Amino acid sequence: MKRQVLGKGIEALLPVQDAGKIHMIKISEIKSAPFQPRESFATQKLQELAQSIKENGLLQPVILRRTENGWVLIAGERRLKAAQIAGLKEIPAIIKETNEENSAFLSLIENLQRDNLNPVEEAKAIDMLIRKFSLTQEEVAKKIGKSRPYVTNTLRILKFPENIVDAIKKGEISEGHARVLMSIKDEKRRNHLLSRIIKEHLSVRDLEVLVKTQAEAKKTRKTKKIPAELVEISQKLEEIFATKVEVVSNRKNQGFIKIHFFSSNEFERIFKILKSKK
Repeated sequence: MKRQVLGKGIEALLPVQDAGKIHMIKISEIKSAPFQPRESFATQKLQELAQSIKENGLLQPVILRRTENGWVLIAGERRLKAAQIAGLKEIPAIIKETNEENSAFLSLIENLQRDNLNPVEEAKAIDMLIRKFSLTQEEVAKKIGKSRPYVTNTLRILKFPENIVDAIKKGEISEGHARVLMSIKDEKRRNHLLSRIIKEHLSVRDLEVLVKTQAEAKKTRKTKKIPAELVEISQKLEEIFATKVEVVSNRKNQGFIKIHFFSSNEFERIFKILKSKK
């Protein structure tokens, strides 16, 4: 779903009198935005933009702020980097007379409006705004056009274990995956499931079903007082098949293994695992 435009947009935070005035500024005189929320830029897309700039020029100006030490970028970091790659010496810019706090919000808002930030970058940017300018979550929420719960939930990402945060940054898992994983207290089991999500491309729904069925299986084994060795076997099989597995055996060492599935897609997935074990 396309992200809704935030609040009144960037223009609401900038002086009206400068709107539309474009100046050519030397790239060598521009300093990067100190509050740039993006931590990484996709190399291939940056190269594609640079090639487009070579052929068509830079169609959208960057936004700069004048300081005692020269020009500081407010918005357009990606365009500036691509222009440098394209070999431009000057870049079209709109000059805005605004303060440091507004500049920080402008950098964040521009990226949020463009869907350019991953959840971790967004969380770090919001956290920086709160700490740097002594703002409340409510104040930040109003500034970026989000709800207070949204801001609170986004900030929680920074409290997740490092490996989960790293997986979110890389796009290997979503926030939804992360929240389900954080409901699991056992670190070893949580890490095992994280690996499975990445390796098997499990959806959030797949993960929810897996966690639920494993919890139900654990409860069943505890209630029926199943022998420890069968419990261990069941758990290992559940890790392999990512679903509930029952192992039943009698005193003559005869019995059966029951593998549960809850949809045709899950059946196909389990069947592929069985075939691969040949």
